[in-house]
Amino acid sequence: MRHIFIINPAAGKVNRAEELKAKIEALGLPENECKIYITRAPYDAREIAEKEAESGEETRIYASGGDGTANEVLSGIVGYKNCALGIIPIGSGNDFVRAFSDYTRDDFLDIERMVKGKDSLIDLVECGGRYSMNIVTVGFDCAVACNVERFKRIPLVSGSLAYKMSILYCLFTKRRHNVHIWVDDKPFEASFEKTTLLSLGANGNYYGGGIKAAPLAVFDDGYMDFVHAETISVPKFISLLGKYIKGEHVNNPKLPFVRFMRCKKLRYESEGLLDVNLDGEIISMKNPEMKLIEKAVRVILPEKNKEAAL
Repeated sequence: MRHIFIINPAAGKVNRAEELKAKIEALGLPENECKIYITRAPYDAREIAEKEAESGEETRIYASGGDGTANEVLSGIVGYKNCALGIIPIGSGNDFVRAFSDYTRDDFLDIERMVKGKDSLIDLVECGGRYSMNIVTVGFDCAVACNVERFKRIPLVSGSLAYKMSILYCLFTKRRHNVHIWVDDKPFEASFEKTTLLSLGANGNYYGGGIKAAPLAVFDDGYMDFVHAETISVPKFISLLGKYIKGEHVNNPKLPFVRFMRCKKLRYESEGLLDVNLDGEIISMKNPEMKLIEKAVRVILPEKNKEAAL
């Protein structure tokens, strides 16, 4: 078994590369079974992961960073059945690991327990040749994601707070989106009758630093959770926001403008290019289509803490 660690030194507020490197070396893994890489530029993680996956040997590749780093490594190993993905969450968001309710973030940060952990097959969402383990969105959420970085640059503003600040900033400018949506090749009437506030296809539960956008999503159930909200007034939006953050918006009779269903495929059509948010990365696409791919990648879950179980 080979163990490949890819560390993003830019993840989070502090560079933790040397700290992680020391912890990995302290495990005493055989030199021929362990490699440590430190990324230096965007897409380094993807290139490294793909190169290591091509070996054909049974390999575990650990993405040490945020959700963006994890997505890069995922993109590099999709289709390689010899590879499993581990996530060491040192970024500011780390929304993917939040969905595993039997574990805490500290469990995933325990490198020894990750190395000893077991694999679990999960589904993926494919869109325009790109892949998402978590949530793919269009509409208001993309505008929010585009503006997060400006708020992250403010001292003492965490990733979670930056997302919430961006939500408020976009409230008055990005609430109305003209898109037509097809769900499993059938027209979604709400998108033809009114403009869209936000729409998403989810494999995981959280995004935006802890916003529970798809509270009922399951990583391995063979479906995307489709959540749609039509354009609403500012007062209604404010009434929705708190419930949306907590995951109380789905199947809520007090929020009839929010629709939910499960599906295998989503297609969006608009006059021009449409911004799509894949695990925090914004990509402009023409009439994007999202497809659920069942049992597409293995992810590593940390070894159970025996002391905590006693």
